[in-house]
Amino acid sequence: MNLQDYFSEDQWLPRVVATLVLVVIFVIGRRLVTRYVRGDAGVLDASRRRRVFYARSAFNLGMAVALLLLWLGHLQNIMLSLTAVTVAVVLATKELIMCVSGFMLRTGAGLYSVGDWIEVNGVRGEVSDYNLLSTTVLELSSPKKGHGYTGNVIVMPNSLFLTHPVRNERLGRHYVQHPFVVTVEAGLDVCAALAWWQTETAAACADFADEARQVSLAVDRALSADVQGPAPVVHVGTTDGALVSFQVQLFCPAARAQALEVGLSSAFLSAVAAGRFVPTPPAERAR
Repeated sequence: MNLQDYFSEDQWLPRVVATLVLVVIFVIGRRLVTRYVRGDAGVLDASRRRRVFYARSAFNLGMAVALLLLWLGHLQNIMLSLTAVTVAVVLATKELIMCVSGFMLRTGAGLYSVGDWIEVNGVRGEVSDYNLLSTTVLELSSPKKGHGYTGNVIVMPNSLFLTHPVRNERLGRHYVQHPFVVTVEAGLDVCAALAWWQTETAAACADFADEARQVSLAVDRALSADVQGPAPVVHVGTTDGALVSFQVQLFCPAARAQALEVGLSSAFLSAVAAGRFVPTPPAERAR
């Protein structure tokens, strides 16, 4: 067995011995060469300092290369093993890593806190708890069904926050922007109907108007933006079937949104059925 075959085997002791021998040889050689370059001079000039520096650097580099060649096989095996282990760990814990990253994103960006209403990947609910891996929400019904709790508790992995946008309904005291549409046949007095909506929506929201104004101002300050509200907003338009649609948006407590929609819609449809918005004939308008 020659020296190359002997050291190619996975034997640590010969390599350790060889390492010690190489270190001793290079250290002694570096000292001898340095002493030779220095000579008998007590104070070195710039030229000799450079030569001493180059000599030391050459010996240090040679020792590093020799040790690298000696241990290269083991280093390759160690690196391959570490790479394989790292890949396996990453694949096995990918979801956990994404959940922790999602939690860090939530914390750093302040996406939500307990009590906020959020919507992620089609799931809408009130945040009741969150931790390093998941977020628990109490599911809320859609605005068309009154914003009430459905009774379902949904636990979402925090990894969703890395791949889906988070919509946070940051309105204090559980106030919401509640939109709804009422569509009727054409042929009514649109101006009179629009005036009715403006009067009735203001009257329906009168009992919480002061609180709504305070909440609206607080939201504007928190978001540094002018959020629509607190006054009700009514728009009129037409559909593809030539029907007249009244688009209403209320700034109101979530618990009362459905009742307000039902009450206002019923009152308006009753007024339409009673002929309250029948257009004035052109001849009478000309008088």
